[in-house]
Amino acid sequence: MEEFLNYIMSIGQNWLMDSGIKILLILLVAWIFKKFVALFVEKFIRKVIISDKFLSKEEEIKREDTLIRIVANSINVIIYVVISLIILQECGIEVGPIVAAAGVVGLALGFGGQYLIKDLISVFL
Repeated sequence: MEEFLNYIMSIGQNWLMDSGIKILLILLVAWIFKKFVALFVEKFIRKVIISDKFLSKEEEIKREDTLIRIVANSINVIIYVVISLIILQECGIEVGPIVAAAGVVGLALGFGGQYLIKDLISVFL
């Protein structure tokens, strides 16, 4: 029994030293990238948005803040999905079938959403 526990401990230590460190490094790089993207998105949107003479300064800031949140959250979702797939791959799980299934589900939701929007437009008209 003691040999079995030692064997399990050695496997755990090998995994931790090999894959565990890689996963921690991936998470650290993702966190740094997320912070950098957040700053870049905020500065980019504040610089690119052209001021509207019909809006007050408060309304303009609210519009910019809304755009910043939308873009930053969209990029965060992309980062989380990519990092999750990288970590799953590092753990030895095949990500090809997961990506293929997500593509099929996205296609089905796209077609379903298309008909839903058509129905909503026809109801309002």
